[in-house]
Amino acid sequence: MNWERVRRLASKLLGRRLAIRLSDPYYRWRASAETHRRLCSLPERGLLVNLGCGYRPLPGWVNVDSARGYADVVWDVRGGLPFRDGSCRAILMEHLIEHLPREEGYGLATECYRVLEPGGVLRISTPDAEKFLRAYVVNDPFLYSPEFSEPIESPLDRVNHMMRAHGHHLWAYDETSLGRLLQQAGFDQIVRQAGQVSLSVDLAGTDHPDREFESLYLEGKKGQEGKLVDRRSGGAS
Repeated sequence: MNWERVRRLASKLLGRRLAIRLSDPYYRWRASAETHRRLCSLPERGLLVNLGCGYRPLPGWVNVDSARGYADVVWDVRGGLPFRDGSCRAILMEHLIEHLPREEGYGLATECYRVLEPGGVLRISTPDAEKFLRAYVVNDPFLYSPEFSEPIESPLDRVNHMMRAHGHHLWAYDETSLGRLLQQAGFDQIVRQAGQVSLSVDLAGTDHPDREFESLYLEGKKGQEGKLVDRRSGGAS
């Protein structure tokens, strides 16, 4: 059966919104089946994982997102990661962690630590809250940069966009707070990086160039001997 033809016919007869609502369970089922097939076909070691890939999947990587579309693996990362312990060589988390409450961000970082192999690297980018707040204090032209997608009427508007993003941003980070989160998740070596620069040859050059001007880049490297992490206490033992 040609499901694309059926979809177009349903849209014509029922209207686009109703057709989408009625067909959504099928497309969710298909995405789940494809995700299961993809996960079963992955090698046991050496994975490169792009979490929250959005509309920017990386060739040769396992691209993960909760939304159907560009993802290889459709997955809600708030419930953990579907990868084996020590199976990943590198993980990219680009402008994702700010969309999670702090506790869920910590939980995701501990999951990244679990699935990374010894010596593996997690790279996190997020809006640099310190840069925004310092710019607000001195009314820095950075806040009015044309590189931002939305214009503002006052400096505080830009701070609100960074911290809230129409309700999509739930926690803001600076270098200290994000570094502490990675430390609590178990990472041994924590390094602030410039855009496109990495401890890992796999991660170098993977950053979205349009986000560099506002981003904080922090990397955590898993030691050769992994630590046990107690998520209840918020730290490594």
